[in-house]
Amino acid sequence: MKRWTVWPLAAALVLMVTLTVSKAQEAGVRISAGLVADELRELGHSAKIDQDESGDPRVNTKVDGYDWSVYFYDCSSGALEARTCVSFQFYSGYTVAKTFPLQTINKWNTEKRYAKAYSYMQRDGTNNARIEIDVLMEGTQADPRQTFRAYFTKMKNSAEGFRKAIGFK
Repeated sequence: MKRWTVWPLAAALVLMVTLTVSKAQEAGVRISAGLVADELRELGHSAKIDQDESGDPRVNTKVDGYDWSVYFYDCSSGALEARTCVSFQFYSGYTVAKTFPLQTINKWNTEKRYAKAYSYMQRDGTNNARIEIDVLMEGTQADPRQTFRAYFTKMKNSAEGFRKAIGFK
């Protein structure tokens, strides 16, 4: 084979291998409850790992004196804290003394980009308001620790603003 035909083939092979490795790395980015618990502790918060009603991992914590949970979705099997998951969700809920106008929630959701909020009445008749932020990990090339911290800050600020918006003390 002539030398000039080997170089294009070699370059094509290198390109294919690089793209394959890149795609594998991109698809492989996931997050675990153990990583989230470690990050919360490093940020000075408590972190308790348990499982939700579906058997998926959940991390419970307190932020600014309020209960938060981090739920995980589409997880691998294995030990609860080590399961790698495609996505996660920040969640915080508040029991409110009285209902507030639906326009309050609608206005808040319209003005906020990342977080979503809603209100509802529980079976026991208590009024509740919730705020959530969903985060997709798989298919990105994002660092799970940096992504968690960025969205943690977004949730912390959003939750504070939401509590003010609904008049929650």
